[in-house]
Parts: sequence; C-alpha cells; structure tokens
Amino acid sequence: MLKSVFYPNKTNSFAWVNVLFLIFLVTIGKVEAYAVLFGYFLESIIIGLFNVVKMYLSYMHNDKKASIFFSIPFFIVHYGGFIAIQSIFLFGIVSIAGDVSFKEPFNVLANFQKVLEIEGVPIVLALLVGTQLMKFIFDFLVPKKYNQFKVNEIMFKPYFRILIQQFTVILGSFFMVFSNGSIVAAVLLIIFRFIVDFIFIAIKEDSEILERIVDKLHDGKTSKSEIRKQLLLFTE
Repeated sequence: MLKSVFYPNKTNSFAWVNVLFLIFLVTIGKVEAYAVLFGYFLESIIIGLFNVVKMYLSYMHNDKKASIFFSIPFFIVHYGGFIAIQSIFLFGIVSIAGDVSFKEPFNVLANFQKVLEIEGVPIVLALLVGTQLMKFIFDFLVPKKYNQFKVNEIMFKPYFRILIQQFTVILGSFFMVFSNGSIVAAVLLIIFRFIVDFIFIAIKEDSEILERIVDKLHDGKTSKSEIRKQLLLFTE
C-alpha cells in the first residue's frame, strides 16, 4: 500500500516536483525557513479561492437550485474568519522568537504584508499557486468533478484538509521558534507536509488505499458508496 502512496506516478508527479524543488531552494539558501512556514499557511487562502471557483462551476453544471449568491459570500466570510483566527495564533507564536518583526498578532493585514517581505515567500507562493492550479485542472476540471458534487458539499470540502494543514503549520512553527528558523526545521516541515499530501493524493477513485479505508470505516449504518463519496470529497 505504501508503494501506491509514495511511488512516483502521473497523479502525484506535481507533488513530487513541489517537494523536491522546495527542499532544493531551502538547502541552497534561496528560501528562508520562515518562508516555507508562511507559504504553507498562505496556501490555505489559495485553496479557498479555488474552492469558490469549484462552487460556481458546480452551480453552473450540476446544481442550479443552489443559492449561489448566498453560499459563496457565506463561504468567503466564514472561511476567511477561520483563517484569520489561526493567523493570529501563528503570528503570536512566531513573535516569541523575534526572528520576524511582526506587529501585534491581531494586526492581521499588516502582519501578512510583513510575511510577503520574507525572503523566498514570493517563490514559495508561485510554486504553491502553480501546484494548486495543476491540481484544479487535472483533478477537478478534466474529470468533470463539478458534475459529482453539489455546491453545499464543495463549500465545506476544504475544512478537513485545512485543519490538518494548519495543525502541521502550527506544529512546525514551534520547531521554527525553538530552532531559530533552521533549515532542518524547514525540511522537516516540508517532509511532514509531503506525507500528508501524498496520502490525500493517493485517495482517488478505484484506488487500493481508498477501498481499504472504506472497509475500515464501514459500520453497516452508512453505505460504502456514501463513505467513498465523502472521502473523495474531503481529500479532493
């Protein structure tokens, strides 16, 4: 099963390029350790923006009855608040080390401007935007997944993934603080994120790992097809 998760293939090729290129940039000093940390955090915003597009495409192709002009603004406000609260927590942790001179944690917009000034952040963001764009095209547009899910299903899709991602980032921030933003801490964060990403990528239609997880979760109350659908939705 591990081979199906980590062995390079067409599905995970963009993720392999992402992780190897990022480790290379960190080790040669083109990207600061904190750029990796905040790059992964900012990726949550990128994922949210793509999710808005997915909601609209689902509405256009599959769910005309949805209240799209309520659902999208609601998602933006709710998801934005979710990100803002976690931002405050992360800025507070990093401020302890003093390696990045943030204003007070609650000054979210000013702190994000400071984040963009960290060496390597634009490179990391470009890499992550490119990765998410490829994922959007080949994992959503090409297989026409907008025909499989309703607007409300897609609206809540990112939260599970983002909870795991933000937990990883916040955990990584402690390593950064206590290691003074070392390269080792950055590489460890990249590797841990790499493991999570590859598990999510491996959970795809008709995959071995998907069927194993479905069998484990099946309790007889919920159909396997519904469990399979929800797993594909939350890991998409």
